[in-house]
Amino acid sequence: TDNFGCSSIAKLDLTLIPTPIISLEEKYYLCKDYTVTLTENNTFDSYLWSTGETTPSITVSQDGNYTLTVTETHGSVICSTTETVPVILSNPAVITQFITSDWTENNNIITVNVTGLGNYEYSLNNIDYQDSNVFYDLDLGEYTIYVRDKHGCGTVFDDIYLLMHPKYFTPNGDGYNDYWKIKFSENEPNLTVKIFDRYGKLLKQLDTNSIGWDGKYLGKDVPSTDYWFVVTRQNGKEHKGHFSLKR
Repeated sequence: TDNFGCSSIAKLDLTLIPTPIISLEEKYYLCKDYTVTLTENNTFDSYLWSTGETTPSITVSQDGNYTLTVTETHGSVICSTTETVPVILSNPAVITQFITSDWTENNNIITVNVTGLGNYEYSLNNIDYQDSNVFYDLDLGEYTIYVRDKHGCGTVFDDIYLLMHPKYFTPNGDGYNDYWKIKFSENEPNLTVKIFDRYGKLLKQLDTNSIGWDGKYLGKDVPSTDYWFVVTRQNGKEHKGHFSLKR
C-alpha cells in the first residue's frame, strides 16, 4: 500500500532449508594415556573443529570441551550448526581398602573402597557386575573382587579372605585336623590369636605364620573339652569365640 492508499498483491515463493543436525554423542570418555575419536556420521559440505581440523573425525588425547561447526551450501545460501561436546577423563580404579564383616556362616559382608576418575561397577566373578560396592550374604572363604570402569578404561582385581574358625579339631597325630588355627589368617599380616581354657588361663598365642595349636600346654596334652579364643585383627578389631578339642 502506498501513501495514496493504492495497493498491490505479489506472490513470493519461499524455500525452507533445514538446519544441519550434528550427530555427535552427548559426551565422550577418554581413558588415561589413550586417545578417543570424535566422529560426525552425517555428511556435510564442510567441517571445522575447535582444534582447527576440517575432517569429519578427530582423535584427541586430552580431556576438555571440543566444538564442531558444520555447513551446508544451498546455492547462495549457507547454513551452519555449531555444537560443543565434553571429553571426560576416566581411568581404572585403585582398590584402597576392603572392609569386612565376617565370622558368620553365610551372612558376611565385603565393602570395597576405591579411588579413581572413572565410574565403577563391582563383581565377584568378573561376569555379573553391580553398581554397589558392598556385597552381602557371603559364605566364608576366599573371594576375588573385580572393579571395572563403566567406560571401558580397564578392570582391576584383588583377593580378600573372610575369616572363620574351625568348630573343633582332633590332635591325635593321624595327620588330619591335628592343628587348630583361624582359616585364611596367613593372608592377614599382624593378626594374633590367644587361646584360653574355661578359667581364662592363656594356653597359647598364635601369629599369622603359626601352623596352629597342637592341643598342648607346656608340652603336655590338654583334655578334650571346649576352649576359648580372642582374635585381634590388624585393624584392631577383636573377635571372640570357642571351639572343641576332641581326641
